Amino acid sequence: MPKETVTVKPSKKDKSAASETILHVILGTKGGVGKSTYAVHLADWFASLEIPHKLLDMDDENATLARFFPAAERRNSRKLTEKDSLVTEFAESGQYALVLADLRAGSGDEMLDWFKDVPFDYLAEKGIKFVCHGSVTSDPDSVSTLINWANAIGDAVKYVVVKNYKDGNEIPALDRTEEGEEFLRQFTPAIIQLQAVPTAIMSLLNARNLSFGNALNTTEQIRGVNDSMMRGRLARWQKEIFAQFAAHTDLLLGV
Repeated sequence: MPKETVTVKPSKKDKSAASETILHVILGTKGGVGKSTYAVHLADWFASLEIPHKLLDMDDENATLARFFPAAERRNSRKLTEKDSLVTEFAESGQYALVLADLRAGSGDEMLDWFKDVPFDYLAEKGIKFVCHGSVTSDPDSVSTLINWANAIGDAVKYVVVKNYKDGNEIPALDRTEEGEEFLRQFTPAIIQLQAVPTAIMSLLNARNLSFGNALNTTEQIRGVNDSMMRGRLARWQKEIFAQFAAHTDLLLGV
């Protein structure tokens, strides 16, 4: 697949900052909503653009990001210094235009308390911005959990809502309730839709710790994973996901 060329703009707010850094956080909302699956797709997209980025796995239970991308660094979301390192060690380093951190599902209060204490205005002056990604499914609890996070964090960050259709093609708790509609009005999140992928295919990829991108790029021939039929499917699905990311480059890349 051809590489997409994107130029990252220097920060205009603080001349001491080499470039603007966007800290992407995959919120630790309800389990089973495909948050880490989404994080892997986003990491694949960042890699395809060849933009300097850092992957951080803060899921001490499943470590999905580190399984799929061994270069991802592990961080403990239960320790204040390791949560702060998202900013102090990585976003402020000047090495990365993008930092992607995948939280543990159900990380709840420990991360919300940290977010409430983040000096967003001060960091924005240094060229550091936050984008929070939350996955929802047809399960109403997934929507209410995300809304609770947003209400706690507020509008100091930008939001991406990931509609994961693995259990059905409607998210009524988000689209057809007063609470959901108010969330959409107040925070105007970007929307990314993930269509259901057959369980058998995901199981094959997961067993080998292969993202769509890794399966498409590997030179190893793996029957049922990247033979001609499966490569065609994976390429089509990846193209659909990447097209949605590309529609939100201003938010996701700051360009």
